[in-house]
Amino acid sequence: MNSRPQPKRTLTAQLNALRTTALCLFAVSMILLCAFVFMLTSMGKVGGSSDETTATSETTTVPTTAETSATEETTTESTTEATTTGAHASYPADTKIIALTFDDGPDKCTPQVLDALERNGVVATFFMIGQNVSGTDASVLKRMVDLKCEIGNHTWAHKTLTKLSVDEAYEQLQKCDQAIMDKIGQKATVIRPPEGAGLMQDGLFKYSFENKEYVVNWDDVCCPKDWAKPALGDAHYTAQYVIDNASDGSMVLLHDSHQSTADSLDEMIQGLKDKGFVFVTVSEVLESRSASLGLTVEKATSKGWDSSMLMEAYPGGPVYGVRYAYVSSKLMFEERKKS
Repeated sequence: MNSRPQPKRTLTAQLNALRTTALCLFAVSMILLCAFVFMLTSMGKVGGSSDETTATSETTTVPTTAETSATEETTTESTTEATTTGAHASYPADTKIIALTFDDGPDKCTPQVLDALERNGVVATFFMIGQNVSGTDASVLKRMVDLKCEIGNHTWAHKTLTKLSVDEAYEQLQKCDQAIMDKIGQKATVIRPPEGAGLMQDGLFKYSFENKEYVVNWDDVCCPKDWAKPALGDAHYTAQYVIDNASDGSMVLLHDSHQSTADSLDEMIQGLKDKGFVFVTVSEVLESRSASLGLTVEKATSKGWDSSMLMEAYPGGPVYGVRYAYVSSKLMFEERKKS
């Protein structure tokens, strides 16, 4: 008699549970729908912000004349500061540094020379002739740069500058730099006049001053004269001569046009390493030794150089518009007396 109401209560409970579930599902659906609408709205705002940013950017890319001038002044000051305060080569006084330099290339042996430099983990400076550069694949020069070697200007056609006018000398250097620029997108940083001549050539020093390129000769004491006998054709003689005569700060004159010179490099480099030498570029020799040797603008002026055509690369640094030379392995400024 008490068993019949039981199913009725159970059915009612089931209906209530079903109703509750439906309401929960509806509520969840509404929450999800609201969230979806909110997300779409937010994305629209982000898109609008992006468009506004773009529009703002486009609007502000056309500055006024005053703004342009201010920007140019700021850029100039920033560039100057970077140039004068940047890192420069510096080696302790007891560090023996040496710069291997190669003139008259690029030539047939240049790739072999680069192989030797890479194999031994050292750098060098290449004073190149513009005509040769023009006829050389750019990959050769790019490899020099990749190996951290320095690019030098040895004029366009290897003409002795003392036989040229000021304008002709200037043009020889300018054409060489342009040939290098065409190949690798940068010019030389140092100049070596053919045969070391041209001390009285104003075109040379005008170019040095205006284009910020150091002018250097080479250390006469450690030069093996690889273009003539007994060095020419004798790799061992060439290597041993340099090893026996090199000193701190030497710039060694070699040529990448001679097979015996290319063949001498492994022995030469190892012998110099055994004597404690560190291999650097020409600019690094000047940066690390000029100040300690007293090679200042004042010193150059006292030697007869025109002070108005002299410029320090950075405060206390090497000088443009003057020639660095050697006498008995000592780096110096030569006396400049016009004829």
